[in-house]
Amino acid sequence: MRKKKIYERGDYYLAFDTNPDGTARSKNLYIFYYDREGGRGRSHSTGTSDLELAKEELDRFYEKREKSHKFCPTCGQAFSGELPPLVATAIAEYLESTDYEAATARLAHVLAYLEAKGLEDARCDEINDAWVKKFRKWASGVDIVSPTGKIRKRSPTTVAASVSMLRTAINQAFESRKLLHRAAISVKKSEIEGKSPWFRASESQIIGMFRYALALDFPENSSDKQIQKWKRERSNLLQYLRLGVATWARPDAIMDFSTSEEAEQWNPGNGYIELNPFGREQSEKYRPLVRAPRQLIPLLNENVGKFVKSASVRTAFRQMASTLGFPDKGQSGEKLIRRSTASLIRPLLESNGAWESQGRLMLGHIRPNVSDKYATPYHEDYLVDALRLTEELIDRIEAAAPGAFSLN
Repeated sequence: MRKKKIYERGDYYLAFDTNPDGTARSKNLYIFYYDREGGRGRSHSTGTSDLELAKEELDRFYEKREKSHKFCPTCGQAFSGELPPLVATAIAEYLESTDYEAATARLAHVLAYLEAKGLEDARCDEINDAWVKKFRKWASGVDIVSPTGKIRKRSPTTVAASVSMLRTAINQAFESRKLLHRAAISVKKSEIEGKSPWFRASESQIIGMFRYALALDFPENSSDKQIQKWKRERSNLLQYLRLGVATWARPDAIMDFSTSEEAEQWNPGNGYIELNPFGREQSEKYRPLVRAPRQLIPLLNENVGKFVKSASVRTAFRQMASTLGFPDKGQSGEKLIRRSTASLIRPLLESNGAWESQGRLMLGHIRPNVSDKYATPYHEDYLVDALRLTEELIDRIEAAAPGAFSLN
Protein backbone atom coordinates (compact mmCIF):
# COMPACT_ATOMS: atom_id res chain seq x y z
CA MET A 1 0.00 0.00 0.00
CA ARG A 2 1.37 3.43 -0.95
CA LYS A 3 2.44 5.52 2.03
CA LYS A 4 0.86 8.93 2.50
CA LYS A 5 3.52 11.64 2.57
CA ILE A 6 3.13 14.11 5.44
CA TYR A 7 6.24 16.28 5.03
CA GLU A 8 9.01 16.39 2.41
CA ARG A 9 12.57 17.64 1.98
CA GLY A 10 13.97 16.83 -1.42
CA ASP A 11 13.71 13.06 -1.89
CA TYR A 12 13.10 12.48 1.85
CA TYR A 13 9.60 12.37 3.32
CA LEU A 14 7.71 11.63 6.54
CA ALA A 15 5.02 8.96 6.69
CA PHE A 16 3.68 6.26 8.99
CA ASP A 17 5.07 2.81 8.27
CA THR A 18 2.15 0.56 7.35
CA ASN A 19 1.44 -3.07 6.57
CA PRO A 20 0.09 -4.08 3.15
CA ASP A 21 -3.44 -3.92 4.56
CA GLY A 22 -2.95 -0.33 5.72
CA THR A 23 -2.57 -0.98 9.44
CA ALA A 24 0.26 0.80 11.27
CA ARG A 25 3.45 -1.09 12.05
CA SER A 26 4.47 1.52 14.64
CA LYS A 27 2.99 4.53 16.36
CA ASN A 28 6.10 6.54 15.41
CA LEU A 29 6.64 8.51 12.19
CA TYR A 30 9.32 7.29 9.80
CA ILE A 31 11.64 8.99 7.30
CA PHE A 32 11.59 7.30 3.90
CA TYR A 33 14.32 7.97 1.35
CA TYR A 34 16.29 6.42 -1.50
CA ASP A 35 19.74 5.18 -0.58
CA ARG A 36 21.91 5.99 -3.61
CA GLU A 37 24.87 3.91 -2.47
CA GLY A 38 22.72 0.88 -1.69
CA GLY A 39 20.48 1.42 -4.69
CA ARG A 40 17.24 0.86 -2.80
CA GLY A 41 14.61 2.56 -0.66
CA ARG A 42 15.20 2.78 3.07
CA SER A 43 13.42 4.06 6.18
CA HIS A 44 14.55 5.61 9.46
CA SER A 45 12.45 5.98 12.61
CA THR A 46 12.09 9.46 14.03
CA GLY A 47 11.39 7.93 17.43
CA THR A 48 8.30 10.06 17.91
CA SER A 49 4.69 10.36 16.85
CA ASP A 50 4.73 14.14 17.33
CA LEU A 51 4.61 15.73 13.88
CA GLU A 52 6.66 18.84 14.73
CA LEU A 53 9.38 16.80 16.43
CA ALA A 54 9.38 14.36 13.50
CA LYS A 55 9.81 17.27 11.07
CA GLU A 56 12.81 18.49 13.04
CA GLU A 57 14.30 15.00 12.95
CA LEU A 58 13.80 14.78 9.19
CA ASP A 59 15.51 18.16 8.76
CA ARG A 60 18.48 17.02 10.84
CA PHE A 61 18.64 13.65 9.07
CA TYR A 62 18.40 15.31 5.66
CA GLU A 63 21.13 17.87 6.33
CA LYS A 64 23.45 15.24 7.79
CA ARG A 65 23.09 12.84 4.87
CA GLU A 66 23.17 15.41 2.08
CA LYS A 67 26.18 17.26 3.44
CA SER A 68 28.03 13.98 3.93
CA HIS A 69 28.00 13.12 0.22
CA LYS A 70 31.35 14.29 -1.13
CA PHE A 71 31.60 12.03 -4.15
CA CYS A 72 29.10 10.76 -6.68
CA PRO A 73 28.63 7.02 -5.98
CA THR A 74 28.28 6.40 -9.73
CA CYS A 75 31.12 8.35 -11.36
CA GLY A 76 33.26 9.36 -8.38
CA GLN A 77 33.07 13.09 -9.18
CA ALA A 78 33.71 15.33 -6.18
CA PHE A 79 30.83 17.55 -5.06
CA SER A 80 31.35 21.07 -3.76
CA GLY A 81 29.72 20.47 -0.38
CA GLU A 82 27.72 23.70 -0.43
CA LEU A 83 23.98 23.68 0.12
CA PRO A 84 21.67 23.69 -2.91
CA PRO A 85 20.64 27.24 -3.90
CA LEU A 86 17.24 28.81 -3.53
CA VAL A 87 14.89 28.33 -6.47
CA ALA A 88 14.71 32.11 -6.93
CA THR A 89 18.52 32.26 -7.03
CA ALA A 90 18.72 29.50 -9.65
CA ILE A 91 16.14 31.31 -11.79
CA ALA A 92 17.98 34.63 -11.51
CA GLU A 93 21.29 33.01 -12.48
CA TYR A 94 19.73 31.23 -15.44
CA LEU A 95 18.03 34.38 -16.76
CA GLU A 96 21.31 36.27 -16.46
CA SER A 97 23.17 33.63 -18.48
CA THR A 98 20.66 33.07 -21.30
CA ASP A 99 19.35 35.26 -24.10
CA TYR A 100 16.36 32.97 -24.68
CA GLU A 101 13.57 35.56 -24.52
CA ALA A 102 10.74 33.16 -23.71
CA ALA A 103 12.54 32.10 -20.52
CA THR A 104 11.71 35.33 -18.69
CA ALA A 105 7.95 35.03 -19.15
CA ARG A 106 7.90 31.29 -18.40
CA LEU A 107 9.91 31.59 -15.21
CA ALA A 108 7.96 34.67 -14.11
CA HIS A 109 5.04 32.30 -13.41
CA VAL A 110 7.24 30.30 -11.05
CA LEU A 111 8.48 33.42 -9.26
CA ALA A 112 4.89 34.62 -8.88
CA TYR A 113 3.98 31.27 -7.34
CA LEU A 114 6.87 31.47 -4.85
CA GLU A 115 5.69 34.91 -3.77
CA ALA A 116 2.00 34.02 -3.65
CA LYS A 117 2.60 30.96 -1.49
CA GLY A 118 5.35 32.41 0.71
CA LEU A 119 7.92 29.96 -0.67
CA GLU A 120 10.75 32.42 -1.29
CA ASP A 121 13.09 30.24 0.78
CA ALA A 122 12.37 27.05 -1.20
CA ARG A 123 15.59 25.30 -2.21
CA CYS A 124 16.24 23.58 -5.51
CA ASP A 125 16.60 20.13 -3.94
CA GLU A 126 13.07 20.42 -2.54
CA ILE A 127 11.51 20.71 -6.01
CA ASN A 128 10.00 17.40 -7.04
CA ASP A 129 6.87 16.18 -8.81
CA ALA A 130 4.70 16.76 -5.74
CA TRP A 131 5.87 20.40 -5.54
CA VAL A 132 5.32 20.85 -9.26
CA LYS A 133 1.83 19.37 -9.03
CA LYS A 134 0.87 22.14 -6.60
CA PHE A 135 2.42 24.75 -8.90
CA ARG A 136 0.48 23.39 -11.89
CA LYS A 137 -2.79 23.60 -9.98
CA TRP A 138 -2.08 27.18 -8.92
CA ALA A 139 -0.87 28.36 -12.34
CA SER A 140 -3.86 26.82 -14.12
CA GLY A 141 -6.14 28.98 -12.00
CA VAL A 142 -4.34 32.25 -12.81
CA ASP A 143 -5.74 33.86 -15.96
CA ILE A 144 -3.55 35.57 -18.57
CA VAL A 145 -4.27 39.28 -18.96
CA SER A 146 -3.07 40.93 -22.18
CA PRO A 147 -1.67 44.49 -22.29
CA THR A 148 -5.06 45.59 -23.62
CA GLY A 149 -6.89 43.98 -20.70
CA LYS A 150 -8.23 40.89 -22.46
CA ILE A 151 -8.48 37.83 -20.20
CA ARG A 152 -7.99 34.21 -21.24
CA LYS A 153 -7.39 30.93 -19.46
CA ARG A 154 -3.83 29.68 -19.07
CA SER A 155 -3.42 26.49 -21.08
CA PRO A 156 -1.78 23.29 -19.76
CA THR A 157 0.83 23.77 -22.50
CA THR A 158 1.84 27.15 -21.09
CA VAL A 159 2.11 25.75 -17.57
CA ALA A 160 4.17 22.78 -18.80
CA ALA A 161 6.54 25.17 -20.58
CA SER A 162 7.17 26.91 -17.25
CA VAL A 163 7.87 23.56 -15.57
CA SER A 164 10.28 22.59 -18.33
CA MET A 165 12.12 25.92 -18.03
CA LEU A 166 12.28 25.55 -14.23
CA ARG A 167 13.92 22.16 -14.66
CA THR A 168 16.51 23.68 -17.01
CA ALA A 169 17.30 26.47 -14.53
CA ILE A 170 17.70 24.05 -11.63
CA ASN A 171 19.92 21.71 -13.63
CA GLN A 172 22.17 24.60 -14.61
CA ALA A 173 22.47 25.66 -10.97
CA PHE A 174 23.52 22.19 -9.87
CA GLU A 175 25.93 21.67 -12.74
CA SER A 176 27.68 25.00 -12.18
CA ARG A 177 28.12 24.22 -8.47
CA LYS A 178 28.93 20.50 -8.91
CA LEU A 179 26.19 19.63 -6.45
CA LEU A 180 24.59 16.29 -5.82
CA HIS A 181 21.10 16.50 -7.26
CA ARG A 182 19.68 17.42 -10.61
CA ALA A 183 16.06 18.47 -10.93
CA ALA A 184 13.69 15.67 -9.87
CA ILE A 185 10.96 16.95 -12.18
CA SER A 186 9.23 14.99 -14.92
CA VAL A 187 7.81 16.88 -17.89
CA LYS A 188 5.71 14.78 -20.22
CA LYS A 189 6.18 15.46 -23.90
CA SER A 190 2.41 15.34 -24.40
CA GLU A 191 2.00 18.08 -21.78
CA ILE A 192 4.44 20.38 -23.56
CA GLU A 193 3.05 19.90 -27.02
CA GLY A 194 -0.65 19.85 -26.14
CA LYS A 195 -3.30 18.72 -28.59
CA SER A 196 -2.20 19.30 -32.17
CA PRO A 197 -4.56 21.46 -34.29
CA TRP A 198 -6.01 19.80 -37.37
CA PHE A 199 -5.91 22.79 -39.75
CA ARG A 200 -3.14 23.05 -42.35
CA ALA A 201 -3.07 25.90 -44.87
CA SER A 202 -2.90 24.91 -48.53
CA GLU A 203 -0.29 26.36 -50.87
CA SER A 204 -2.79 28.90 -52.20
CA GLN A 205 -3.65 29.90 -48.62
CA ILE A 206 0.03 30.34 -47.79
CA ILE A 207 0.33 32.57 -50.85
CA GLY A 208 -2.67 34.49 -49.53
CA MET A 209 -0.81 35.00 -46.24
CA PHE A 210 2.12 36.57 -48.06
CA ARG A 211 -0.15 38.72 -50.22
CA TYR A 212 -1.82 39.96 -47.03
CA ALA A 213 1.54 40.74 -45.37
CA LEU A 214 2.66 42.58 -48.52
CA ALA A 215 -0.66 44.47 -48.72
CA LEU A 216 -1.06 43.43 -52.34
CA ASP A 217 -4.83 42.96 -52.12
CA PHE A 218 -6.54 46.16 -51.05
CA PRO A 219 -9.85 47.93 -51.73
CA GLU A 220 -9.93 49.98 -54.94
CA ASN A 221 -10.49 53.23 -53.05
CA SER A 222 -7.41 52.76 -50.83
CA SER A 223 -4.93 55.63 -50.91
CA ASP A 224 -1.20 55.17 -51.38
CA LYS A 225 -0.74 56.49 -47.86
CA GLN A 226 -3.04 53.81 -46.44
CA ILE A 227 -1.36 51.06 -48.44
CA GLN A 228 2.08 52.11 -47.22
CA LYS A 229 0.72 52.17 -43.67
CA TRP A 230 -0.51 48.59 -44.03
CA LYS A 231 2.88 47.51 -45.37
CA ARG A 232 4.70 49.07 -42.42
CA GLU A 233 2.31 47.52 -39.91
CA ARG A 234 2.69 44.09 -41.50
CA SER A 235 6.46 44.17 -42.09
CA ASN A 236 7.25 42.01 -39.05
CA LEU A 237 4.53 39.56 -40.02
CA LEU A 238 6.16 39.30 -43.44
CA GLN A 239 9.55 38.59 -41.88
CA TYR A 240 7.96 35.96 -39.67
CA LEU A 241 6.34 34.24 -42.65
CA ARG A 242 9.58 34.33 -44.62
CA LEU A 243 11.64 32.65 -41.93
CA GLY A 244 8.80 30.24 -41.11
CA VAL A 245 8.60 28.88 -44.64
CA ALA A 246 12.37 28.86 -45.12
CA THR A 247 13.25 27.00 -41.92
CA TRP A 248 10.02 25.29 -40.73
CA ALA A 249 11.03 26.56 -37.28
CA ARG A 250 8.86 26.85 -34.17
CA PRO A 251 7.48 30.31 -33.32
CA ASP A 252 9.87 30.90 -30.42
CA ALA A 253 12.88 30.01 -32.59
CA ILE A 254 11.72 32.42 -35.30
CA MET A 255 11.27 35.24 -32.79
CA ASP A 256 14.71 34.53 -31.26
CA PHE A 257 16.59 34.42 -34.57
CA SER A 258 19.20 37.11 -35.10
CA THR A 259 21.90 37.72 -37.70
CA SER A 260 24.14 39.49 -35.15
CA GLU A 261 27.64 38.09 -34.69
CA GLU A 262 27.01 37.53 -31.00
CA ALA A 263 24.11 35.15 -31.67
CA GLU A 264 26.20 33.07 -34.09
CA GLN A 265 23.07 31.98 -35.93
CA TRP A 266 23.81 33.07 -39.48
CA ASN A 267 26.98 32.15 -41.33
CA PRO A 268 27.01 33.78 -44.79
CA GLY A 269 30.21 31.90 -45.58
CA ASN A 270 28.49 28.52 -45.71
CA GLY A 271 24.80 29.43 -45.94
CA TYR A 272 23.75 27.68 -42.73
CA ILE A 273 21.19 28.87 -40.19
CA GLU A 274 21.71 27.81 -36.56
CA LEU A 275 18.24 28.05 -35.05
CA ASN A 276 19.63 27.69 -31.52
CA PRO A 277 21.38 30.95 -30.50
CA PHE A 278 24.80 30.87 -28.86
CA GLY A 279 24.60 30.21 -25.13
CA ARG A 280 21.11 28.70 -25.16
CA GLU A 281 20.89 25.14 -23.88
CA GLN A 282 19.07 22.77 -26.22
CA SER A 283 15.78 21.57 -24.77
CA GLU A 284 13.46 18.70 -25.70
CA LYS A 285 12.20 20.98 -28.47
CA TYR A 286 15.43 20.65 -30.41
CA ARG A 287 16.43 23.55 -32.65
CA PRO A 288 18.38 22.20 -35.62
CA LEU A 289 21.04 23.57 -37.92
CA VAL A 290 19.42 24.08 -41.34
CA ARG A 291 20.47 25.27 -44.76
CA ALA A 292 19.23 28.66 -45.90
CA PRO A 293 17.17 28.63 -49.12
CA ARG A 294 18.94 30.71 -51.79
CA GLN A 295 16.04 33.20 -51.88
CA LEU A 296 16.47 33.98 -48.17
CA ILE A 297 20.22 34.62 -48.25
CA PRO A 298 20.05 38.22 -49.57
CA LEU A 299 17.46 39.04 -46.92
CA LEU A 300 19.67 37.60 -44.18
CA ASN A 301 22.75 39.44 -45.44
CA GLU A 302 20.82 42.71 -45.51
CA ASN A 303 19.34 42.24 -42.04
CA VAL A 304 20.83 43.69 -38.83
CA GLY A 305 20.02 42.11 -35.46
CA LYS A 306 16.72 40.32 -34.91
CA PHE A 307 15.07 39.21 -38.14
CA VAL A 308 11.62 39.88 -36.68
CA LYS A 309 11.93 43.27 -35.01
CA SER A 310 8.79 43.22 -32.88
CA ALA A 311 8.42 41.39 -29.57
CA SER A 312 5.34 39.52 -30.82
CA VAL A 313 3.42 38.89 -34.04
CA ARG A 314 0.50 37.19 -32.30
CA THR A 315 -2.00 40.01 -32.89
CA ALA A 316 -0.90 40.54 -36.49
CA PHE A 317 -1.12 36.82 -37.21
CA ARG A 318 -4.56 36.59 -35.63
CA GLN A 319 -5.83 39.54 -37.68
CA MET A 320 -4.44 37.98 -40.86
CA ALA A 321 -6.05 34.61 -40.09
CA SER A 322 -9.39 36.30 -39.43
CA THR A 323 -9.20 38.36 -42.65
CA LEU A 324 -8.37 35.27 -44.72
CA GLY A 325 -11.17 33.25 -43.12
CA PHE A 326 -9.01 30.61 -41.44
CA PRO A 327 -10.56 28.49 -38.65
CA ASP A 328 -10.20 29.89 -35.13
CA LYS A 329 -10.37 28.10 -31.74
CA GLY A 330 -6.62 27.53 -31.64
CA GLN A 331 -6.33 26.30 -35.22
CA SER A 332 -4.61 29.31 -36.79
CA GLY A 333 -1.94 30.52 -34.38
CA GLU A 334 1.62 31.44 -35.28
CA LYS A 335 2.60 27.77 -35.57
CA LEU A 336 0.34 27.43 -38.60
CA ILE A 337 3.08 28.41 -41.06
CA ARG A 338 5.38 25.67 -39.69
CA ARG A 339 2.70 22.98 -39.78
CA SER A 340 1.51 23.98 -43.24
CA THR A 341 4.94 24.16 -44.87
CA ALA A 342 5.92 20.76 -43.48
CA SER A 343 2.56 19.29 -44.51
CA LEU A 344 3.03 20.43 -48.13
CA ILE A 345 6.57 19.09 -48.45
CA ARG A 346 6.16 15.90 -46.44
CA PRO A 347 4.57 13.71 -49.15
CA LEU A 348 7.31 14.74 -51.58
CA LEU A 349 10.01 13.74 -49.12
CA GLU A 350 8.20 10.52 -48.28
CA SER A 351 8.09 9.56 -51.95
CA ASN A 352 11.89 9.24 -52.02
CA GLY A 353 12.28 7.97 -48.46
CA ALA A 354 13.78 11.19 -47.12
CA TRP A 355 11.13 12.24 -44.61
CA GLU A 356 12.51 10.35 -41.61
CA SER A 357 16.07 11.65 -42.01
CA GLN A 358 15.40 15.13 -43.41
CA GLY A 359 11.82 16.20 -42.72
CA ARG A 360 11.83 15.23 -39.06
CA LEU A 361 15.26 16.83 -38.62
CA MET A 362 14.03 20.10 -40.16
CA LEU A 363 11.20 20.08 -37.61
CA GLY A 364 13.57 19.34 -34.74
CA HIS A 365 11.81 16.07 -33.96
CA ILE A 366 15.11 14.15 -34.22
CA ARG A 367 18.75 15.08 -33.89
CA PRO A 368 21.47 14.67 -36.55
CA ASN A 369 22.59 11.11 -37.22
CA VAL A 370 26.30 11.08 -38.04
CA SER A 371 25.89 7.80 -39.90
CA ASP A 372 23.50 9.38 -42.42
CA LYS A 373 25.08 11.85 -44.86
CA TYR A 374 21.67 13.47 -45.43
CA ALA A 375 21.54 14.29 -41.72
CA THR A 376 25.22 15.08 -41.06
CA PRO A 377 25.84 18.84 -40.65
CA TYR A 378 28.01 20.48 -43.32
CA HIS A 379 27.97 17.42 -45.58
CA GLU A 380 27.13 18.48 -49.14
CA ASP A 381 24.02 16.27 -49.04
CA TYR A 382 22.83 17.54 -45.64
CA LEU A 383 19.07 18.21 -45.92
CA VAL A 384 19.57 18.46 -49.67
CA ASP A 385 16.08 17.27 -50.62
CA ALA A 386 14.33 19.35 -47.97
CA LEU A 387 16.26 22.41 -49.15
CA ARG A 388 15.42 21.83 -52.82
CA LEU A 389 11.70 21.36 -52.16
CA THR A 390 11.57 24.39 -49.88
CA GLU A 391 13.25 26.52 -52.54
CA GLU A 392 10.76 25.29 -55.13
CA LEU A 393 7.87 26.24 -52.84
CA ILE A 394 9.39 29.69 -52.28
CA ASP A 395 9.71 30.21 -56.03
CA ARG A 396 5.99 29.53 -56.45
CA ILE A 397 5.13 31.84 -53.55
CA GLU A 398 7.27 34.63 -55.02
CA ALA A 399 5.67 34.22 -58.45
CA ALA A 400 2.15 34.53 -57.01
CA ALA A 401 3.04 37.15 -54.37
CA PRO A 402 5.80 39.36 -55.82
CA GLY A 403 8.05 40.64 -53.07
CA ALA A 404 7.47 37.71 -50.75
CA PHE A 405 11.20 36.90 -50.73
CA SER A 406 12.60 39.97 -52.50
CA LEU A 407 14.56 42.87 -51.07
CA ASN A 408 12.46 46.03 -50.88
